Amino acid sequence: MRHSRPLRGVDPALKSPLRLQANMYLAQTQPGLEGVAWEEIAERFANFAARHKSSGSALTLPQVRELGRRHVPSRAGMTIFTASDPDPLRELRTCEDIFAVVGYRAGLSSESAALEKISAVATHAPYIEQALTARNRLMPGTRSGRRLRYRVIARMAGEHQHRRIDLARAVARGIAERHDRKWRAVEDDADIEFWATLLPSELILAVRLSDERMRHRDYKVAHLPGSLRPSVAAALAHLSDPEPDDVVLDPFCGAGTVLIERAHLQRYALLIGCDSDPEALSAARENIGPRYKPIELHRWDALAIPLPDASIKKIITNLPWGVRHGSHEENQRLYPRIIAEFHRLLSPGGRIVILSGETRLMSQLIGRELLRPEKILHVSILGARAAVYVSTKPR
Repeated sequence: MRHSRPLRGVDPALKSPLRLQANMYLAQTQPGLEGVAWEEIAERFANFAARHKSSGSALTLPQVRELGRRHVPSRAGMTIFTASDPDPLRELRTCEDIFAVVGYRAGLSSESAALEKISAVATHAPYIEQALTARNRLMPGTRSGRRLRYRVIARMAGEHQHRRIDLARAVARGIAERHDRKWRAVEDDADIEFWATLLPSELILAVRLSDERMRHRDYKVAHLPGSLRPSVAAALAHLSDPEPDDVVLDPFCGAGTVLIERAHLQRYALLIGCDSDPEALSAARENIGPRYKPIELHRWDALAIPLPDASIKKIITNLPWGVRHGSHEENQRLYPRIIAEFHRLLSPGGRIVILSGETRLMSQLIGRELLRPEKILHVSILGARAAVYVSTKPR
């Protein structure tokens, strides 16, 4: 998998009001990773089109175009796009959920009168049937009869005079007034989930097309406290610019999530994981099982990895944050030595991808030129501020 283009600052056009249209989708990530998700989406569609073209298929090649990006602070990042075919969406790994956008309203005020307008968006949402068809394609066997149980998930960002429960009730009222199906609101065991996202001046109404399997991978049978979310691990692996000849190292491999997600993105020469904690290595071995070969796991000290100089092409890791493990004081001593070890191990042209919550410390190290990242993504992981640093060793 190759990057279609480098990540840059968000184009102001991606923050402009949207225009509701057919085949409009929303991919949800941890905040700050929506650009990575969009890169993966574009690549998945390009690969999908290439496969069809090489097979001589007469089918129209799928098209995809990004329309906008949004945030629910500390909770979700979103990339919104149109796609002529939903099938490539089932392969996504950097996203936590996929939605079909069925209703939209811009220019909403914060006054309570806005709730009536929100109800109207749900009542007149024009693309619900299309969303149900896409949902059946992405999750075959899901219920789609004339009588459907539904629930509304509401979330809000910014200042509003009404509560989140008021938003949910307004959407539910709107759905109840529709005449296309027999809709019944339920608390649990819903056939359909409507997600209503109310931002400072706009409402996005969407139908969820994925379930918990998109964010909770089936390989994750062994868990550790603070283990990295698979979608975040996939984003880090994606940022490494995967290539078939990669020798990849995760020196703080924990439960093995980064290595496994890297294995799913592209072929590789070798995956190497190490950790000083035997419990972590045991969890990694259980999650990896007999798959993802060739792969090695070692109980090594990350400060003194017994590998030759310039023997690693990609280093992808989640450094200690000094919260669950260690301390901020220890990290002051650890980080400079770790980065020096990374530079020793990395081959010319190799890439380092680091996730860390120690953003102030990382800024200090960058100021001292111990690390020279060409890309920094400010992210929020389960509400905690962090950043991703991508650095390439000169040839």
